Amino acid sequence: MEVASIINNPDADPHAFEPTADTSKAVNDAQFVVYVGVGYDTWMDKLLKASSSSSSKTIIEVGSELLGKKDGDNPHVWYDPTSMPKLADALADKLAKVDPSQADAFKKRAQDYKTNLAPLSDLVQKLKQSSPSPIAVSEPVFEYMSEALNFKAVNPKFAKAIEEEADPGPGDIAALQNDIKEKKIKFFVQNTQVDSPTVKNMVDLAAKNGIPIVHVTETEPQGKNYVQWMTDQLNEVKNAIGVK
Repeated sequence: MEVASIINNPDADPHAFEPTADTSKAVNDAQFVVYVGVGYDTWMDKLLKASSSSSSKTIIEVGSELLGKKDGDNPHVWYDPTSMPKLADALADKLAKVDPSQADAFKKRAQDYKTNLAPLSDLVQKLKQSSPSPIAVSEPVFEYMSEALNFKAVNPKFAKAIEEEADPGPGDIAALQNDIKEKKIKFFVQNTQVDSPTVKNMVDLAAKNGIPIVHVTETEPQGKNYVQWMTDQLNEVKNAIGVK
């Protein structure tokens, strides 16, 4: 089976992606389609509705089907540590229905993948805080992972405004500046794929006041797989909070 990623450029903005004729053909020809859903890749919904072969496809909408999310929820579900094990099992189950003779092989591959994820799960547990700990974030992309680690963002309104490419309110900016200057946060999470002067000013202020910066991205960096990507980011969290 051949697997094709529709968005394979780590610098591309998935929110602004515009499907081409080739994209439409790839979706129409696909036997299986896996996508985020919950308002993240709405272009895929449109392509599936327009596809003449939709009724014969096996479709997994990760956000709603596997994680119980709905439109309006944070769509960055790959930062939820439970998402990939659930996806592996779902793929094995659905593939087995298409080719029952290979059911055991599909199940084994899913189990092998979950075994590969085990060090990542162990690191999440190692870094999990015993009680909610305050952090600040440039936007909500890291939210599910921070929740798994028991960190709580102190600046949700600021982060939401940045995500929506709007200007945060003066009060929200002042409150975050105060939290940074008074060292009320453990670290600042910066999505490095977003170019915002407001965020840069906060990052500079955090660095000036000795607040560690944890760098994250919305899409998987070139040359890294999922485990490497998540592990690298969690190691920045590890260094930020001084865990050995």
